[in-house]
Amino acid sequence: MNKFLNTTATLMLGSILNPAFASSAFAADAADSAAAESGPASEIVVTSLKREIRLQDAPASITSISNDTLRSANIDSVNDLVRVVPSLTITDAGPGQRRITLRGIRSAGDAQVGIYYDETPVAGPPGTTSDPGGSQSDFKLYDLERVEVLRGPQGTLYGAGAVGGTIRLVTRKPDFEFGGNIDVSGTTTEGGGPGYQLNAALNLPIVKDVLAVRGAYFRRDNDGWVDNPGLGLKGINSERSDGGRVLVRFIPAPWLTIDGAAHFLFTEGGASTWSPSAGKYNAVNASQVPYTDKQRLYSLSARAELGFADLVATTSYQDRDTLVTRDPTPLFRSFKTRATCATHFTSAVCATNAGFAAYNAYVDGLLPVIYYQPQSVTDWTSELRLQSTGTSWFQWTLGGFYEDRDAKVLSEARRTNASDGSQIAGATPLLQRHVVDYLKQKAAFGEVAVTPLPGLTLTGGLRYYSYDKTVGGDTTIGLDILRTAVTPWALYKTKNSGWLYKGNVSWKAADNVLVYGQVATGYRPGGVNQVLGLAQALSYAPDKLTTYEGGIKTSFGGDALILNFGGYITDWSDMQVSINSGSFLYLGNAGAARIKGVEAEATLNPTRGLTFNINAAFTDAKLTQDQVPDGVTPLASTARRGDKIPFIAPQTVSFAGQYDWALGSGGWSGLLRGDLSYTGASRADFRPTSASYRKVGDYILANARIGVRNERYGVFFYVNNLTNTVARTSAGNTLGGTTETVTTLPPRTYGINLTGSF
Repeated sequence: MNKFLNTTATLMLGSILNPAFASSAFAADAADSAAAESGPASEIVVTSLKREIRLQDAPASITSISNDTLRSANIDSVNDLVRVVPSLTITDAGPGQRRITLRGIRSAGDAQVGIYYDETPVAGPPGTTSDPGGSQSDFKLYDLERVEVLRGPQGTLYGAGAVGGTIRLVTRKPDFEFGGNIDVSGTTTEGGGPGYQLNAALNLPIVKDVLAVRGAYFRRDNDGWVDNPGLGLKGINSERSDGGRVLVRFIPAPWLTIDGAAHFLFTEGGASTWSPSAGKYNAVNASQVPYTDKQRLYSLSARAELGFADLVATTSYQDRDTLVTRDPTPLFRSFKTRATCATHFTSAVCATNAGFAAYNAYVDGLLPVIYYQPQSVTDWTSELRLQSTGTSWFQWTLGGFYEDRDAKVLSEARRTNASDGSQIAGATPLLQRHVVDYLKQKAAFGEVAVTPLPGLTLTGGLRYYSYDKTVGGDTTIGLDILRTAVTPWALYKTKNSGWLYKGNVSWKAADNVLVYGQVATGYRPGGVNQVLGLAQALSYAPDKLTTYEGGIKTSFGGDALILNFGGYITDWSDMQVSINSGSFLYLGNAGAARIKGVEAEATLNPTRGLTFNINAAFTDAKLTQDQVPDGVTPLASTARRGDKIPFIAPQTVSFAGQYDWALGSGGWSGLLRGDLSYTGASRADFRPTSASYRKVGDYILANARIGVRNERYGVFFYVNNLTNTVARTSAGNTLGGTTETVTTLPPRTYGINLTGSF
């Protein structure tokens, strides 16, 4: 931590005295958005609580990042949000293997953080191990009004999967003025090659004050900086993504607003995963492991202003197809034992040297190999709610929610060419199985807020949920060394229902002081495993948690200084955990945890044009019970009471400084910004006795940008990862092996950014 504080002082002094330590700039967006974002910070309005409220008046832990800040800080994707959101952790093990965590709530199973495009939730594919929380998608943070991050369980308003919190992307809606903007960047990364990013948006009024359309497009093409010398491959983690959105706003009557949206994102590339033992930024995979992700999301919402209340109806459909590949070659090699030999030959044959040699030759004939897993998920969701309007002493919200999610997985083991790791065309799979996962959820919820005395507000919320889940599949081609036989199609069902609640007390002690306390609950659905080698279907129950939280929000000197503090304690029971059978993973319930934390956010505006932002989080996430699932023999590496939850940094601190100043006449101004963040050290597993107990975190990242702009144009130069830090976001071993693998953020990257608006 001292290292971070010393570096903070050095870099911030450098950013003021030397333009080389400069910072990021923002694209010049339409005038109405810019005006809204340049207002006082305490006047920021958020809608995360399902109604409009000033951020400083919201009795909850919410971070709001405006479009201006997203552009200024060069925040383009979900991974970049960790620099501006306290208690946010991204465990990025490569494309298709991203887990988003808030406040230390991290484990296998359904998502721990809800992701929303406006009113629409985004679902991830559960894969073969019923772990959709480990495959949360990327999203592009361009042409948004803001990003809102709610920390802590949001069960009453957002339902399942929001046990750690919720991230909402609030899109910029069409308006009735023609306009648009373009944002182009060219980059080069040390150890890699050139790249570029193109963003563009266009707003078209169709019928004045009645119908308008807004479209956005983004494209990113980056050369990779991780090589695989064994296969003679360069830049295996290159990335290409194309996407966009089309938004339609229709106002047929002054009291009715209808919004339609279509979101698209296509991504292909490889993981930024490498093995330190092979040399810096060198991978050791015996096979190529490509990844593709194609997302389509359509939504329709309507808001009717009825006078006494607003009626909001939303329906959406998501269709997502991914191809996930992994290299299990070390796992297959680990099966070259006499005990496993008996799965292929008899024990008597395996006891002979000739028999064992023949078995080893058989295993070698299967190598190298990949797991090839095309996955698809479709998700229908609908929500209807009626909520009071105005500012009376009695506010209320009533609503209902429905979800129908279908997922399908084809899982194959395929041989690859030893020379370059490519797939062998037309080869029969070594293993083939099919998995389906169907989830139907229904819920009714309500929230009431009463203000019996000026400044004092009491809020209570309830949500009743009910779900039915069906998991099944078959194995059409078995593989003996994985102890996998051909099995017929079978389906397994489970269901559950229950209540969630929230209670909140807030007191507006003064115009610039809000104090609040809250207790809230959350849950994730249970289910049934349908995985390789299980003698019978094993079910797992929902896990639940309760968070007790208190905080204070203050501002001084007309927003010259804004200080927000919060503290919480979370009790987590029936944790859903991933159980390793030796050759496959499945879910079970085991153990309990208590997470304690403190969060702080500060904004300082000491003089015109100069702004400093600081946020910090200190987290203590430990087990309070041993993680020993029923029917499982505990190993020496089994998680025990007192073990820290993996991948959760005990402290994260970030600092940003930005200075804008006029450059004489002509309307041009300069912009200088520096960002610095520290992520504390954590581990990739619970116990030091585990082979996966690898170090993660403990790094400092610095970004710098400088540029000039006027009302329409901007030119900026920037450097990301200024100190060329090797920043580990994930760590572990090769699948089934003992060779250390790490996933890291890009090395030092230089860029030029051109923006324009019309």
